[in-house]
Amino acid sequence: MLELEMLKKIIFFVIYVCLTTFLNAREPFVAVLFNVVSNETQLFNSGSYDFCCKPYGILTLETLHSNSKSGSLCQKKIEIFYKKNPDLKYFTYKILNYKQRYHIEFKDKKCVLYAKGEVSLSELLLKEGLAVQKPLFKDEEFGYIFFQAQQKAKFEKKGLWNDKILESCMKELYRNQ
Repeated sequence: MLELEMLKKIIFFVIYVCLTTFLNAREPFVAVLFNVVSNETQLFNSGSYDFCCKPYGILTLETLHSNSKSGSLCQKKIEIFYKKNPDLKYFTYKILNYKQRYHIEFKDKKCVLYAKGEVSLSELLLKEGLAVQKPLFKDEEFGYIFFQAQQKAKFEKKGLWNDKILESCMKELYRNQ
């Protein structure tokens, strides 16, 4: 009798654990890409809902350019950089595919867009030197990953690290932060 009671408790516990795990499991949010505006902005559709996605935790060259005063050294350096490297101006066009589904997480009104498996678009832009990690960025999940990606670009002198764009845009980095 005692064994039967114990067996019932074990079965109940197993069912409880399975049900709570199942109920707490969330399906990833997936959306279809329908337009790449720039390295900074992509447009997605999920059902009848269209939305704009901007990369989480970083400042792209486009952001630095638009936040700078018109005609500033920062803007000029970015424009010269993109004239010399037109393929990098369209980097996101090359790595994302139209009408493909992408896993997206929303954080602080920005998107963690998983562009290549578990690698986010933010990380890819940092690795190419097309963005810089936001000043004072604190995130347990992405902070170190973004730092590593940025250090790689810096070490390899890619993008804004090669043309010393960051030095020219330093004031812009801390504006509105």
